[in-house]
Amino acid sequence: MRLYKIIILWCILCSCAFASYLEGPFVNNVTSKSVIIWWKSYPPVAGRVFLENRVYKKDWPPFEIHINNLKPDTLYRYYVVFENGKRCPKHGYYKFQTAPKKDRPFKFAVIADSRGPFYLIPVREDILKAIFDDAKKRHVKFICFLGDMVYGYAHKETTLRKELRLWKDTISDIMHEIPVYTTMGNHDVVMHKAIDNLYGEYLLDGVQEKQGILTSEEIFADEFVNPEDSPKPETPSSPSYRETSYSFNFGASHFVFLNTDYWMACPKKNMFNDTIKLGFFKKGNFPGRIMDNQIIWLEKDLKKARDLGIKHIFIFGHQPIFPISEKDIIDYSNHASDKLKNDIKYRRKKIWSIFTKYNVDAAFFGHEHNYSRTIIKHTWQIITGGAGAPLYDNLRKDLPWSNNVKVFRKRYHYCVITVKGDKVFINVYGLKKDMKGFELIDHASI
Repeated sequence: MRLYKIIILWCILCSCAFASYLEGPFVNNVTSKSVIIWWKSYPPVAGRVFLENRVYKKDWPPFEIHINNLKPDTLYRYYVVFENGKRCPKHGYYKFQTAPKKDRPFKFAVIADSRGPFYLIPVREDILKAIFDDAKKRHVKFICFLGDMVYGYAHKETTLRKELRLWKDTISDIMHEIPVYTTMGNHDVVMHKAIDNLYGEYLLDGVQEKQGILTSEEIFADEFVNPEDSPKPETPSSPSYRETSYSFNFGASHFVFLNTDYWMACPKKNMFNDTIKLGFFKKGNFPGRIMDNQIIWLEKDLKKARDLGIKHIFIFGHQPIFPISEKDIIDYSNHASDKLKNDIKYRRKKIWSIFTKYNVDAAFFGHEHNYSRTIIKHTWQIITGGAGAPLYDNLRKDLPWSNNVKVFRKRYHYCVITVKGDKVFINVYGLKKDMKGFELIDHASI
């Protein structure tokens, strides 16, 4: 009965293509001295932010207020009054805490893959909400979400935006006070038909608008607020990486987010079949393939971080560099061309060699709907795709790195990372079978 009601409600929401909304205020991009407080609305609603004894006003979109001259490791209170008279919160204050000085310990959470099983249930709201609520209880300073937020694969801009707003609405009480840094997954996209001379009709990132193609990356960047220290686009006609690939510092640690599903393209039918050897399309990029400019940017970014004396480096993305339970891994598939296979192998080796060169502590990914901890040349790969997407447990034993998998769990879960001086610890909390509470399912020094 509950599932039936959810489906009916979603159909009603989808029928209201241009319904008004007001989401936020949220906090993001928190440093030791600054914060962004932001909201989105249709029609646009101006507002004023009251922070301690200061007042900040924004009369037109984007409603992003950059607040500077804050003190490190300090708890601040704020509220927002919109021009329509609404006060958020209705009573009292929201609060956030600025980043600590370099040697202070802190915790952050890593979560991924909250998409629903099909388009009528785009988000597993119950599991997503339970995980975020539990993370807040553990006093994390911020949360990293690694894509596949929603079912997606939409054909209309409005559909993708509604699903992303449902995701935000589910955890809005957390986003008021705890920064959530996000990147895209292969499901968080809108796609249109394109023509390739070799492959014929295929699906390409974006949707056709009067002014041209509106890409998934543009929609994602508009729906969220993230740092803008991003790579250059791969070609003059490819999307911007703005706010989908970026980096920032927190304390003495450096955080890098990669867009592993940039400018996505795939065949209309099953991606792997017996009648076609997959290769490169005229436009677009194969899912999970990290392109040249992002790799160049990554190495420059990590070198800069080490030159600044950063102690710890953490990498985040959606699709893992070393898949461990994916059924169809491109470079180990009979349905991919040799050229594509060799390209994927080259990029895997190149990217991980950069991680090794700059002593990356751990690289976190989602995409595979389970938990695993794998060691590759002294750097941990953590797959944490456990926020609600359908689980699977087909751990592969036939890959060159299969013996490097140290822990594997088929559980809804999330990770909490503790940074304490020179040491880093991971605790992984699994949702109990009765959906009432969490229990520790892995602990390690990484």
